[in-house]
Amino acid sequence: MTKPLFIIFILLLAPNLAWSSGPGTSGADILKVPIGVRPAALGGTYSAFGDDVYVIGFNPAGLARISKYSLGIDHVQGFADVQVESLSVAVPTQSYGNFGGQVIFRHLPNIQNTLASDPPITADDLVITVADAQQFGKFAIGGSFKTIISNLGEKQAFTQAFDVGIKVQFWDMDFAAVAQNIGPDVQFQPNSQGSDPLPLTFRLGIARPLIVSPSSTLLASAEGFYVRDEGTQGSIGIEYWHRSFLAIRVGYRFSDPGNLSGGFSAGAAIRYNLGKLEYEIGYAWRPAPVSSTFIANSHIFGLLFWY
Repeated sequence: MTKPLFIIFILLLAPNLAWSSGPGTSGADILKVPIGVRPAALGGTYSAFGDDVYVIGFNPAGLARISKYSLGIDHVQGFADVQVESLSVAVPTQSYGNFGGQVIFRHLPNIQNTLASDPPITADDLVITVADAQQFGKFAIGGSFKTIISNLGEKQAFTQAFDVGIKVQFWDMDFAAVAQNIGPDVQFQPNSQGSDPLPLTFRLGIARPLIVSPSSTLLASAEGFYVRDEGTQGSIGIEYWHRSFLAIRVGYRFSDPGNLSGGFSAGAAIRYNLGKLEYEIGYAWRPAPVSSTFIANSHIFGLLFWY
């Protein structure tokens, strides 16, 4: 990253640096779930890599690269029957930048209270995001605003957060810097016993094509990031395209051994054209070693449309 862009990034984050003093407990962990079949397969390495609707959840500045109306639909079948549904859209405009929107809904299995007469407790989360990005030559800047609603039995938590990010092209590479989940603490009502801060996240990413030819394309990306309650981590991702038809993706997230979000990931996609309509069917697999004898698997299925 060039020195002026790094200074801009620090100035944007300066009022919030005190929030990231050390790992601890955070609320609204739905904000840490990697949304999108493509970024999930790439180990979440997406702030510089992303150029489709999924980039809303990693770096809103990436929206500026989208030139077509886009729609993404994804389903996550997680461990212990945790399910996440998401809908992402992007709308490019001539005068007001590119707009994006994303809705995420997570449903957890009912919590059975077998030692009491209380009924089972339901739990779910809803995140609604709106975003905008502007392109200025090789420099893009974007921001997003999120509303987070969490339900736990009869209690509900409601809060807001925003992200801000930049993306710049330099030496045939893309560089990205992002601050995510800046906002007030999460507090359940009524009768709350306390509050938890949002999972404030800082990202620095780099991506570049390694091979570009009519028959094949190989793209690579690396990213370093800090999550408030998880500390400093890193990830790498590689995507290979055969004739713009078949994609193979692999990634790895470097994190503490106890972090189930870390480790290996992989996926594949097939892309078709129907006149002006282009669509992609994708799959990603994220195994999480819980112990030496047990692996918790997450399966992500996605559909992407461009017009």
